[in-house]
Amino acid sequence: MPTHREERGQYLIEAGAYLLPGENKWQPRLTMTRLPCAKKLSKSQAFPGLTPIFATAKGATRYAIDLGRRMVDEESSRLTV
Repeated sequence: MPTHREERGQYLIEAGAYLLPGENKWQPRLTMTRLPCAKKLSKSQAFPGLTPIFATAKGATRYAIDLGRRMVDEESSRLTV
């Protein structure tokens, strides 16, 4: 499912898009994984039900990528891993 993967800080961002059944709309999907280090194991957190809905997979994926980058850069409280 991931169509984009990138490391940012201590995280791996995996972003993609899901075609909603019965619609021609795409929903962003995001998974954030804390990379392993000396004192911590790798751990993932998924954000499956993101909004808004997009007309293209590219738009939905781009939204998920930008959201993941912002969460890392701003040390978001939504990022619990």
